[in-house]
Amino acid sequence: MSSGRPYLTWFQVAVSVGCLAWLAARPEIHQGLWEAILQADLSWLGIGLLVAGGVVALGIVRWQLFLRLQGLHLSWGETTKLSLIGGFFNLILIGAVGGDAIKILYLIRRFPQKKSQAVASILMDHLCGLPVVIFFYAYFCLTRWEWLATTGLSSQIALFAGIYLGASLIGVGFLFLVALLGLTKRTPPGLPWRDHAIRFCDTLTLFIRHWPASLLGIFLSFFIHLLYFATFGCGAQAVQAGVRWLDLFTIMPVVDVITTLPVSISGLGLRETLLESFLSQLCQVAPERGVMVSLLGFGMSAAWSVLGGLLFPFYRPKGAATWRQVVRQAKAA
Repeated sequence: MSSGRPYLTWFQVAVSVGCLAWLAARPEIHQGLWEAILQADLSWLGIGLLVAGGVVALGIVRWQLFLRLQGLHLSWGETTKLSLIGGFFNLILIGAVGGDAIKILYLIRRFPQKKSQAVASILMDHLCGLPVVIFFYAYFCLTRWEWLATTGLSSQIALFAGIYLGASLIGVGFLFLVALLGLTKRTPPGLPWRDHAIRFCDTLTLFIRHWPASLLGIFLSFFIHLLYFATFGCGAQAVQAGVRWLDLFTIMPVVDVITTLPVSISGLGLRETLLESFLSQLCQVAPERGVMVSLLGFGMSAAWSVLGGLLFPFYRPKGAATWRQVVRQAKAA
């Protein structure tokens, strides 16, 4: 583990705790939060859980697509269990190791001769999300910029998200050009993150070379993001927040982009602060209900991660070491 990682972890914890503490300290929020919980519509919570389950299911299908593309043949049952367990580790392990590391290490132990393919399956799975996020941002945010610009803060945050997305796209494009020209192996060995850059460039090349599978992955990612945003819509309906679906789908791409920054724990605290601010300023939603929309949206997804925790004690991957050894290796990686 790199020496700088613990400091980043403590910073992320501080941001998440600080944001949640600031929200809880506001009287208009902590006084009305319990009332909002008691008035929640359970039917919408049930619908939201099903929608979040759809996100998980499509994510499993997408990862299985890239596993098979890389010659890593797992059964649907194994892929499902490993995906849920990976989500569980994403939820409970703060900064030390993520679900992706757990899945990669398991795949390496299962297929010891296919380390690069294991990593590529995860990277290709994530790459599918970038064009979809850019599409949602362009379709909802740019076409409704006048509405987002109603308050200065919301437009500034949306602009920052757009700049961040643009920079990410430029960075990926640059790395693809480097890979296309075969320059990755010619870089000096001492450069920081050289191995990661080479691996990512190789994955980009695979992503383009296998464009039919990549397009299918992007197609699945479109519905994954759509359903993910819809879980927060179900949360809004559950607490009678009075938010139009169109307004929420305009706000969510901005919130989703900002919370991918590694400044908080899974976006917790930061997501609640952003949604509360956007919903109160743009949709005139009571602050406590704005916080509840965020917590319920996050909680519906977290519930499926908890299912991974229930599976974890009873699942031992075939051909791999015990999970304790896998987790230990992931923490040391």
